[in-house]
Amino acid sequence: MAQAKYQQIAERLRDQITRGILAPEDRLPSEPDLVRQYDASRNTVRLALALLINQGLIVTRQGLGTYVQAPPRPFTALLSRVRAQPSAHHASTALPVIGSESGKPETVRFVVETMPAMPSVAQALEIEPGAPVIVRRTLQHIDGVPWLLLNSYFPMDIAGGTELAHAGRIPQGSVKALAELGYQQAGFVDEIDSRMPDSRELDFFDLSTGVPVIVVNRTSYSTSRPIRLTRYVYRGDRVRLAHVVGTIPEKYRPAEY
Repeated sequence: MAQAKYQQIAERLRDQITRGILAPEDRLPSEPDLVRQYDASRNTVRLALALLINQGLIVTRQGLGTYVQAPPRPFTALLSRVRAQPSAHHASTALPVIGSESGKPETVRFVVETMPAMPSVAQALEIEPGAPVIVRRTLQHIDGVPWLLLNSYFPMDIAGGTELAHAGRIPQGSVKALAELGYQQAGFVDEIDSRMPDSRELDFFDLSTGVPVIVVNRTSYSTSRPIRLTRYVYRGDRVRLAHVVGTIPEKYRPAEY
């Protein structure tokens, strides 16, 4: 089946970007110029540009025009660190281990609050929807680039009135803090999905339309019950998730494994 004209235009522009004819930060021809170049209506050109914006290939800058988007530099987050036992992890470092070529994560905001458990949190923690939970929120950048939203949820009957419910960092880490409360972490389960971002994520990651987020839900358990849900939210085009099992020759390991 023949492509619609806007798809043909988008394909030709995409080809120019892929081949480097239009390089990152190059300004695309104006809409009137594209109308003349492709003998198309203005609406058709706008549909073609919208398709490329949704694919993350171009970006429109108010009052300046439309530019080729520089390819994002992906970061690597390891889903496992075989050398570290669960009790040695902080929630903020149990998942995201960054390749040595990148900068170090920098926390730009840290918030602790009490809120009603949304259904997905309640299901993971085996509590009633709407029951109060303690949430510890972290926003992180790498080299000035927003890369991670991290929310850790704790059941109120475990965390209420403890240092987990208070603002500020926990020097020994939340895993050890839970163990000191009698809830030793025995293991965890990671569940990974992708979805379109909500308004908070759109704002934090400065996302254009069509870029998804990757969500890793890590539910931690004692020997008898779930004790924490940690939700890692990444910009989908700026992260690679890696899982390493067993002994791997050093040259094949992800950096900092």
